[in-house]
Amino acid sequence: MKDSASGLICPKCEQPLTANGKQWQCPDRHSYDTAKQGYINLLLVNQKKSKNPGDDVDMVRARTAFLDSGIYEPISDALNALVKTGPVLDIGCGEGYYTHRLQQQSGCEIIGLDISREAIKGACRRTKDIRWLVASGARPPVSARSIKTIISLFTPLMPQGLDHALADDGEIITVNTGPQHLMQLREVIYDEVKAESFSPVAKMADARFIAVDEQKLTYEVTVPGGDPLVALFNMTPHRWKVSPERAEKLQTIDSLTLEIDVVLHRFRRQKDS
Repeated sequence: MKDSASGLICPKCEQPLTANGKQWQCPDRHSYDTAKQGYINLLLVNQKKSKNPGDDVDMVRARTAFLDSGIYEPISDALNALVKTGPVLDIGCGEGYYTHRLQQQSGCEIIGLDISREAIKGACRRTKDIRWLVASGARPPVSARSIKTIISLFTPLMPQGLDHALADDGEIITVNTGPQHLMQLREVIYDEVKAESFSPVAKMADARFIAVDEQKLTYEVTVPGGDPLVALFNMTPHRWKVSPERAEKLQTIDSLTLEIDVVLHRFRRQKDS
């Protein structure tokens, strides 16, 4: 059965993709197969900075193990409360934890996109009711101005891609870390720790997206030592910044009480005066 209502476009020529069985094809006959796991790979070779970009297998496993513990469920709930309408595009969806919970609670049509094929394989294991794509967030392979809500959690912002995909009356919802996020973990693995955070407001304003709402979410959790704490460490950027000897200190801790500190923003297009 053919399906042309997906809103997907060819990453090479940006013409609509039509599904015929497990193959997707544009009018210029560029074709893409649906993988056996259920995802579509629309990432072009020239969009890769390495052979296998994004999260590797170990990081995907760590994310899945930690997120499935429910410790970040309040972040997911806060995000879900802000999403009012679909279709939704999750840019940098990873292994699909937040995407899947949003789909379960909202029932919206959702596309999950990530540059990591291993992450998208993990997302496919969660559900087949979401259109999972291996693709670049810098140029999402969706029809121009077709997405009502774009969500981006803990992911570098790519304003050009957001501008292409977002409907004129749509919203972008971002989630970023606050200055105290995982401070106690950082104190274990670093000699000196500074409170650091990232606000997307200025960068989004430069791209003519205006913040219309800001919500801060903070709470404390106690993470058991051993595998749960190591899984948390392995899903953070700190994994790449500290020596194995530093990381091994986490194996000696019985448990660690951590502060979760995140900030959610809602953005809309700036209207010309």
